[in-house]
Amino acid sequence: MVSPPAGCAGDPRPAGGVADEEGQRALRLSLYTDLSLRLLLYLGTVEGGGWTTTPAVARTFGVSLNHLQKVARGLTGAGYIEARQGRSGGVRLARPPAEVRLGAVVAELEGLGCLVECGRGPCPLAGRCLLKTALDAAERSFVRELDRFTLADVLAGPTGATLRDLIGRDAEGAGEPGA
Repeated sequence: MVSPPAGCAGDPRPAGGVADEEGQRALRLSLYTDLSLRLLLYLGTVEGGGWTTTPAVARTFGVSLNHLQKVARGLTGAGYIEARQGRSGGVRLARPPAEVRLGAVVAELEGLGCLVECGRGPCPLAGRCLLKTALDAAERSFVRELDRFTLADVLAGPTGATLRDLIGRDAEGAGEPGA
């Protein structure tokens, strides 16, 4: 069994700067992007693109409701989800899972060209350093690779089946029909 990268769920090693078994350091997405992807995956499993509540999603993943609500506002502003308030309120995908490319989501949430912040102050290497060029190219390759996959692709496999099972158990335990 392959262990998860350091700092990921199920790995006792601390995150940040710890090498994996091959001595490679792992690129890490922000918690905001991680929760955004989880929320999108969850919403992609809701029958018929229906509405669900952020408390139901937070319970399923065992995450902070406040943080998840912040994520939902960001995804609403970016056009990935729709939200409505009130007694029959909730969130749902704004487009079919097959139209949501993972690379586009990550690029929008993480921002491109941000691995090295050369513009933060004067740098004696400005204009003579290929580091930013190399890192920007690597980042574009990362996003291009992720763009090969849509939410529908991910949900077609065991991830979708597991999520549907978790959502069903959560709905039974919380007494919430459908979510």
